[in-house]
Amino acid sequence: MHLSNEATAVLNRTPTMGDFVFSLSGTKPFQSFSAAKRDLDKLSGVSDWRLHDLRRTCVSGMARLGIAPHVADKVLNHQTGTISGVAAVYQRHEFLAERREALDRWGGHLAGLLTNIKREAA
Repeated sequence: MHLSNEATAVLNRTPTMGDFVFSLSGTKPFQSFSAAKRDLDKLSGVSDWRLHDLRRTCVSGMARLGIAPHVADKVLNHQTGTISGVAAVYQRHEFLAERREALDRWGGHLAGLLTNIKREAA
């Protein structure tokens, strides 16, 4: 699976303690999503949201960027999406190049938003 340059840069700045990138101990994968959500609520001052909203925001944002729904569905690993019924039975293409482009465009879009926020804060 592809990661945008922006996502790779974040991961490269993240210290790892073992085999897992997202881990508290380095020996098992991160599982404290509820506690992390509470921390994010405190940091952001926003609490009326769910972690799943991040997926919705991503796929909606990709649609605004002109990314085809079936490609966004693949990015989110949706098993049933815009390609359904008989087409889903026969359509086995993974759309890897399209997913790469979608993630690059999404990463660039987020980087642009962060640049604008930093500019406004200065």
